[in-house]
Amino acid sequence: MKKIVIALLGAVIAGPAFAAPDWSKVPTAKVPVFYPGQSGLEWVLTKKNHSSSNQILDKKRACTKCHDTDAEQIGGMIVSGKPVGNMSQPLDAAVPKGKVGSIPVSVQAAHDGNKIYLRFEWDTPVSGGGKKMDSKNDMKLTVMFDENKVEFADRAGCWATCHEDLRGMPGASDAAKGHAKSKELGWGDGVTKYLKESRTELTMTGNARGGWDKLKSDAEIDAALKAGKFMDLIQFNSGKGEKAVDGYVLDSRRMGGGKSLVKAEGKKSGKHWTVVFERTLAAGGKGDHAIAAGKLYNIGFAIHDDSADGRFHHVSLGYTLGLDNDKADFKAVKQ
Repeated sequence: MKKIVIALLGAVIAGPAFAAPDWSKVPTAKVPVFYPGQSGLEWVLTKKNHSSSNQILDKKRACTKCHDTDAEQIGGMIVSGKPVGNMSQPLDAAVPKGKVGSIPVSVQAAHDGNKIYLRFEWDTPVSGGGKKMDSKNDMKLTVMFDENKVEFADRAGCWATCHEDLRGMPGASDAAKGHAKSKELGWGDGVTKYLKESRTELTMTGNARGGWDKLKSDAEIDAALKAGKFMDLIQFNSGKGEKAVDGYVLDSRRMGGGKSLVKAEGKKSGKHWTVVFERTLAAGGKGDHAIAAGKLYNIGFAIHDDSADGRFHHVSLGYTLGLDNDKADFKAVKQ
């Protein structure tokens, strides 16, 4: 993959919509987000489904090495009902009406030595006339990243949190709603995202792939959190009165606990969306990673556009971000 250099500016100026750097002076990276269908981590790692699973497992090759140039094509195949990978059947039998295969997104980043700013821009596709799943939010944008401690995040990005037994996925189980920790983990509508680091094992065969019911002990999960084995999560919600989210993913998707996110603001002009996150480089709370020079961070993001909800989002592949790090896919340089 070509190296993408993202310049980070020292001076912060006030703009008409956001308190942020002069974005006209910050290079832009073009990143496609595509419709993934029902392809959890177990699907990605199983050869009978995904012909390149050995590249991820044995060679530890990042998905971008193979799919950085054809993510749009893959998304188009999935929404059209065509089989992908080694599958003989469509990857998703419930594609929403009019769903587009991919959306090109412009990504910029800048910092002032204390805070980092992430800016995303795209044109929302023409509505396909499908059901409005989220009546509160026309759009949600979620960013997740880790400091190179979560297994598979270095290769598959957000797929490290996605499993075949999550709600809306092929192996989803109603039994999760009656689990003793259902309320604490936010499983009222079914299992949410989690990491392998929080489970004793992942089942890779059969129809019930995943590990929703194989939770490690509270002490083990707390130890993983303290060791930095989690995905930091920030989210912008477009609905009036909706609050930005600063959380994390480990044993479940925790929509709170973080204190590093200063603000998240979005603006829609016609069909054009602009969203800016402002976050401290320091780790401020539970589930927050510190962002420091000389380190690599695995980062990915997802867009729930056109009132989409649950798994019906568009997602990016996994990339690396590094401040002043020549090995990073997105090289963030302080100015």
